[in-house]
Amino acid sequence: MHIERKSIRKWVFIGVLLTIIGILLVSSIRIVPPGHTGVRILAGQVRGSETEGLRFVVPFVEQMRMMNNRTVAMEMTTEAVTRDLQAVRMVYIVNYQLNTDASANVFQTIGMAYETVVLRPIVEETLKDITARYAIEELITERARVAADITSSLQIAFTARGFTLERFNIVDFDFSDEFSLAIEAVRIAEQNALRAEQDLARVEFEAEADRERARAQADVLRMQAEELTDTNLAAMWLETWNGVLPVFMAGDSQGVMLNLGDLQDMVSSTPSADDQQVTNQQAERITELENLLRAFESALAANNIEFIIGDDGSITVVNNTADD
Repeated sequence: MHIERKSIRKWVFIGVLLTIIGILLVSSIRIVPPGHTGVRILAGQVRGSETEGLRFVVPFVEQMRMMNNRTVAMEMTTEAVTRDLQAVRMVYIVNYQLNTDASANVFQTIGMAYETVVLRPIVEETLKDITARYAIEELITERARVAADITSSLQIAFTARGFTLERFNIVDFDFSDEFSLAIEAVRIAEQNALRAEQDLARVEFEAEADRERARAQADVLRMQAEELTDTNLAAMWLETWNGVLPVFMAGDSQGVMLNLGDLQDMVSSTPSADDQQVTNQQAERITELENLLRAFESALAANNIEFIIGDDGSITVVNNTADD
């Protein structure tokens, strides 16, 4: 009976010992995940940092806090004032990373809430300072330069705190209602100016086309005027003559005038020579008139005489031989 009690006590002791050893072993194991740094804290004091992997600590005495070293996107919105005292609301994203070798110091001096305590105030202060250097129009026209200035200032401030600024990206600008209306008015004015320029260009093009047409017509008229000699005018009149003789033909400067209309009336009012009802006297008269007209035409051609048509239908006879 006594032996059995000793055996039970032995196995209980062994069990308790193994349990304690197991608890101590489990308590001493730490695993640092990828992209993190383990900060050792021994009895309340920071004792360095460990990279990712399996690590051991002193149970119940030493602790290990994990610091994230991956890239973090911090989206923020800041209200600032421009150089010309215009309010602007800026939406942007800051990508940063905690340096591995600075993890222990950041934990010791700032703690786990470093983004709220340090980074956000630095970003807002830097953005307000850079924005105050630009006019509100320049935030739009010089957007890339504004972002570059903010990025340069943030890199200096982040590096001093143990962080790396990877990227600063402006998402949007939100202006006041008054400035938005002013921008809209400027846009409308620019569109109207562009439309006016296009209309002016069209009018100038049409005017130039009209001038070209006028010059072409002037050239045609000038060429026609050069061709309007007396000979050409007589030829043109003959081409359009309907065969009806004019009423009067005036002679030279002595005032000789021949009434061709009377001759025409006499010919048209006298019966034809082939008409069986006319008398021999009438037939002879017709023949004489016909011979007279033929002789008149021959005389004009033989004596180099030309005639000029008047607006009233009269023809003025000019003797070119006398001029020569």
